[in-house]
Amino acid sequence: MSGNRGVVYVGPGKVEVRSLAFPELAEPNGKKANHGVILRVVATNICGSDQHMVRGRTTAPTGLVLGQF
Repeated sequence: MSGNRGVVYVGPGKVEVRSLAFPELAEPNGKKANHGVILRVVATNICGSDQHMVRGRTTAPTGLVLGQF
C-alpha cells in the first residue's frame, strides 16, 4: 500500500486504514493558498481520546479520519 493513507473511523469498534486524497493548500474560506507547506508525515497513531469513538461512546460521523500517514 503506497500513497497517502489514514486511519478512518468506520463505526463502533471498527477502524480501517484507507487510501486518501493528498491534501491541498487552501484558505479556510476555500480559496487557493498562495503559500504554505505540507509536511510529509512518516508515522501516526490515534490519540487516547480517539478510543471513545472506536468504543462507540461518541457521536462521531463514520468516515472521520483519525490520523494520516
